[in-house]
Amino acid sequence: MTHATTLTAFRNETASLDIRLAAVARQSDVLRGPPARLQLRIHSDLNTVEAEWRRFERVADCTAFQTFDWLATWQRHIGARQGVRPVVAVGRFGDGEIAFILPLCVVPGHLARRLCWLGQDLCDYNAPLLAGDFSQRVTPEDFLAAWHELQLQTRCEPLLRYDWIEFEKMPEKIGAQTNPFTYLAVTPNPSSAHLTRLGGDWEKFYHAKRSSATRRRDRAKRRHMSQYGDIGFTTAADADDARHTLDILMEQKSRSLARKGIADIFAPPGRREFYLDLASNPKLRQLIHISRVQIGTVCAAANLGIVFGDCYYHVLASYVDSEVAHYGPGALHLRELMAYAIGLRLQRFDFTIGDEPYKLDWSDTVLKLYDYTATRTWRGLPARWFSSGRRRVKRWIKQTPALWTLASQARAAIGSFSRPSQSGEHTAVASAPAAPKALACVLGDMDLLRPLVLAEIPCAVVSRPGVPSLYSRYAQARLVWDDYEDNIDGLLDTLVRFGKAQGEPPVLFYEEDGQVLLVSRHRERLAQAFRFVVADATLVEELLDKARFQVLAERHGLPVPAARRFDATVIEPADLDLSFPLIIKPLTRLDRWNDTFALRKALYADNLEALRALWPQLRAAGLLLLAQEFIPGAEARIESYHCYVDAHGRIAGEFTGRKIRTYPLSYGHTTALEITDAADVRRHGRDIVERLALTGVAKLDFKRDPQGNLRLLEINPRFNLWHHPGALAGVNIPALVYADLTGSPRPPSMRVKAGVRWCRPWKDFPAARAAGMPLTTWASWTLGCEAKSTLSFDDPMPFVRSTLYRLGGGRGGPEQTGVWRGRIGIGT
Repeated sequence: MTHATTLTAFRNETASLDIRLAAVARQSDVLRGPPARLQLRIHSDLNTVEAEWRRFERVADCTAFQTFDWLATWQRHIGARQGVRPVVAVGRFGDGEIAFILPLCVVPGHLARRLCWLGQDLCDYNAPLLAGDFSQRVTPEDFLAAWHELQLQTRCEPLLRYDWIEFEKMPEKIGAQTNPFTYLAVTPNPSSAHLTRLGGDWEKFYHAKRSSATRRRDRAKRRHMSQYGDIGFTTAADADDARHTLDILMEQKSRSLARKGIADIFAPPGRREFYLDLASNPKLRQLIHISRVQIGTVCAAANLGIVFGDCYYHVLASYVDSEVAHYGPGALHLRELMAYAIGLRLQRFDFTIGDEPYKLDWSDTVLKLYDYTATRTWRGLPARWFSSGRRRVKRWIKQTPALWTLASQARAAIGSFSRPSQSGEHTAVASAPAAPKALACVLGDMDLLRPLVLAEIPCAVVSRPGVPSLYSRYAQARLVWDDYEDNIDGLLDTLVRFGKAQGEPPVLFYEEDGQVLLVSRHRERLAQAFRFVVADATLVEELLDKARFQVLAERHGLPVPAARRFDATVIEPADLDLSFPLIIKPLTRLDRWNDTFALRKALYADNLEALRALWPQLRAAGLLLLAQEFIPGAEARIESYHCYVDAHGRIAGEFTGRKIRTYPLSYGHTTALEITDAADVRRHGRDIVERLALTGVAKLDFKRDPQGNLRLLEINPRFNLWHHPGALAGVNIPALVYADLTGSPRPPSMRVKAGVRWCRPWKDFPAARAAGMPLTTWASWTLGCEAKSTLSFDDPMPFVRSTLYRLGGGRGGPEQTGVWRGRIGIGT
């Protein structure tokens, strides 16, 4: 039996087109029941369809982006400029009721004409408007047959002829109904959309969505923001206020996108006018919601949303680019918007397209989006291939964490070189110009410099020749110094003169054992020109000398393995009186040990015979050593606790971590690590810090024994490379120290984000190979690392120039040793 579907069209004397579709005989093998009788009328003039469109959108299943006002405004300001011809198909059931409206259009191109959704680029969702009972009355087979004939007849009309089809961002569902366009050969869009169901009470909703710790942090951040002025949530009062707020939003958003290397979305012709028209049109006050968070006299965050049906659509948002951004004015605005939506008795809050982390935190529903492309003529083939390939590559990158991280970093690096300068009242948080920030004087490498750079703190660098941090674009001043244990008076004089030449005393940061000893032993002299934190002088000496640390640990009952100090020139191996296996390490980290034993921080002796074999080397080194009972297990069982204890004895920031690889594999230097959130490590670390009354910064190393117990190995009272990934994980200890010492607001310190990884690629590669890791596995893992020592797209020269320095045998260093270069003092 052959079934036919009749689609009847009517022509009017304006721009509607008559189309009468013939029987669809070739669909007889597909259709399984009597198809719905549909009548179709196609309009290319929006005015002719406005009235019935407006009536239908009030009862249809559709999104806010298919409302007449949104799309008519788009056509007026953008589509008409591009020569876009609307193709709006109104389908009716046999009883005359509207079944659907398809807002399509034909877009001219240089080589090919494209059929797509009307306003496709600026609609977060593209879809038809459907009658509430559409899916009950029209089967998938009916729709596919009707769609086939519709496009066939549309292509026959000269004014609507096209070469290829591109439909993007089509939601899987429209209301509760399946989107009939998903019956086509669709492919997943690179992004999803997210929404949450709202309750009837904001406080209950907020408590259900956010933990008590998160709510405390939100309150703390709000208190910090209140220091800049009174905080208020404001809905634009009139058209002028709406335009003014939207102007601020577009300026803030453009700056934010530029920092990420993303093109300005408001730059294409007509886009600013499109949004400003939506915001200021008094007829759209019930549809378009313009709001802002005001801090004092400044707009700290702004938003354009849509209120449609039972849903609030979060469309455009921005926040001020200034110090107040550290405390999350955008996040505060989002909470105010959800409370506002609940106050309107809306049922849903739609975060729209995009997979940003904050959306995942709040949403309870993920909406899949789909794309569809097809070719009509040979002219459309290149465009379709390019479009499909672009989407496949984008989806592949976004779904491969390592590639997405790399792409984001590259894009941000581009943005860092093209960042617009700040100007105007919209980007300031105080009416008075901000005073220049105090310098951070960094005695260390890139992994100490980076967390300060992330906090936008100006830096000066002191380091050995060829060290990468000397070449950083963020080093406003630099001093090359060969040895921190040689000519100490000369180094102190050079540092103090530099510090006194600054407008404000710089904040001193140190990374090595020799540097913390320098600062601790000469704290009074350095305090004449610098601000810094450092533990008690006696405690520093006890922590850095392994024999004294052993005594300290036993005195306080700390869980350290048994150990003994010895001199290999005085005693014999059998005199140690410790249980094997043992590890042997120097009492302090000395160059003589490194000259003898290279990169190994310790030596392993499984039994007395092995120790006797090592003894000649130990005797020849001429060092005081420590023998310590070995805790079985690989280096990956070493975990650490990191903290900053302020002057009041309170822990201002903390996180935990674990080693992944070292080189050499045993007792080597860390080449790869991961930030963790280990409760027992944190608990033990806090307890030890409290017992020792330790202040300042510290790193406590533990190793898990075979029973899972944590054994303390050492405590280092200094800054270290872990602070780089720690900052990316949400706890920026150097920035916290800087804030306390300069009297500025602390950056937000949140619960650490576990899983952030760090590596030193050129050291980690041999470590990974020695561990048997395949090259492709290691490369993928490395690309996915959030922190890479010295390697940064926005600061490439440290790696390049330090590599050239090493390859050149130490020639071509940055500057003369012992002489400051760059910003030396006030006015220079």
